[in-house]
Amino acid sequence: MDKLLLVEIEQLRGKMVEKAMKKKTFVHREVLQLSQMLDELIVRQQMLRAHSHK
Repeated sequence: MDKLLLVEIEQLRGKMVEKAMKKKTFVHREVLQLSQMLDELIVRQQMLRAHSHK
């Protein structure tokens, strides 16, 4: 498992939550952009995990 990727996921998740708290909503454009970036990283991590179990 790529530990750097997991760290990046956690950092981005924290950034997203922080931005949502600041904007007082989870549907602000900037929060949604961070959420989409986070989704991409999570999918990449899941694909790496799936390939490593084959």
